[in-house]
Amino acid sequence: MRKLTVRILRAKPGQEKNAHFDEYCIEEKPRMSVLLVLDEIKETKDPSIYYESVCRSSICGSCAIKINGQPKLACKTQTSSLPDKITLEPLDVFPLIKDLAVDKSQFFEELNKKLETWVHRQKEFKNLDEKISEELASQLYESERCIECGICISACVAASCAKFMGASGCGKGLRFVLDPRNEDKEAIKKLISVLASDEGLWGCHGIGACEKFCPKEINLLKQLGKARIEVLKLIVKEWLKKPLKK
Repeated sequence: MRKLTVRILRAKPGQEKNAHFDEYCIEEKPRMSVLLVLDEIKETKDPSIYYESVCRSSICGSCAIKINGQPKLACKTQTSSLPDKITLEPLDVFPLIKDLAVDKSQFFEELNKKLETWVHRQKEFKNLDEKISEELASQLYESERCIECGICISACVAASCAKFMGASGCGKGLRFVLDPRNEDKEAIKKLISVLASDEGLWGCHGIGACEKFCPKEINLLKQLGKARIEVLKLIVKEWLKKPLKK
């Protein structure tokens, strides 16, 4: 088996000038993921390294880091797909907690509040489930597959230099634009105003890095295009309702 040389960025908030790489050598094992590499280093060489992981099944998104400069899930990335020299760094854009861990909670919490990502009703739910078409259910499900790992945000040039909410936020917004149970007109107007801005859909430059690195392989560019069409439809619909000026 190969000998792996693993370089891990060591850093703390406010001490970026002291950031440095520590280097470790370990023996590669069959079916070894980058997360298992980190576990072995922590257990046998340096218990002070800091990183996050929960599910180990590509579901929670907590172990997202930069692996040789590319944002990926550590639990999903196999060492067999990498060279024998591996460099690990924290995701860009998000505030650093320590070493490889970043704080994504504030970003997604503010995003959910801004988009008001819940169904707004003007009448009470009935006892029976309200049926929707299979096609629409599939579209809503596709938007719900996002695990909020932050990879699409970290990979996005627009998100790193502007206030663009990223493909994750735009997809989440599309989900509530399409949902027929979202009845409150004022809430929909507010959602559209956020999406129809540089912070929303018009902040995307169409580079496609989000889709390239998405660990769930969601067709994010298609979602962004669909969201733009739906938002434009609603904007035109509201514009046509306005009385003509004499």
